[in-house]
Amino acid sequence: MAEKLKKAFGYFRGLLLRARLTANGLICSHGPTIIHKSHGSIEVGNRTYLWPDVKLVAAAVDPDQPAVLRIGEKCSLGDRTQIHCGREVTIGNRVLISWDVNIIENEYHGFGGGPARPKSIHIGDEVWIGCRVLVLNGVTIGRGATIGAGSVVTKDIPPYTLAAGNPARAIRKADSWCGGKEELSSPQSQVND
Repeated sequence: MAEKLKKAFGYFRGLLLRARLTANGLICSHGPTIIHKSHGSIEVGNRTYLWPDVKLVAAAVDPDQPAVLRIGEKCSLGDRTQIHCGREVTIGNRVLISWDVNIIENEYHGFGGGPARPKSIHIGDEVWIGCRVLVLNGVTIGRGATIGAGSVVTKDIPPYTLAAGNPARAIRKADSWCGGKEELSSPQSQVND
């Protein structure tokens, strides 16, 4: 009974968040969620879970181009995860993001004190990102990829790949966390050993 009450309260918190973001269905918030928008929008898909102290920021760098942060359906964002969007961050469906993950598309300043130059981040469907991962701007993580704990993602990760390290590199092919398998005919998914 206590578990059902906790879940119902999480969905109630999600209803309260709808005033500060665009929710495409039910969302569940299991603790305080920090939301900051400055000439930007945040969209969260149906049945997405936000764990305590998640921070979502959509702060446009260019006044002529609003920042857009999109999170797909049935995702889970772990405790203290932060997503900083200056132009565009897209997270697919059924993405698991563990705790203390930082996805930083807006670095807030450029090299040598110059202007910030955000580059879009795209995370495909069925991706699993381990705890304390740092994803930097301009990166695409392919469908079904798994990123090992503590990794720093500075370059694109092919679909259905296990990647880890600093900087993260492809280690081997792997099925997605929810059992999806790579199409053998997909040339984009080849990993060089």
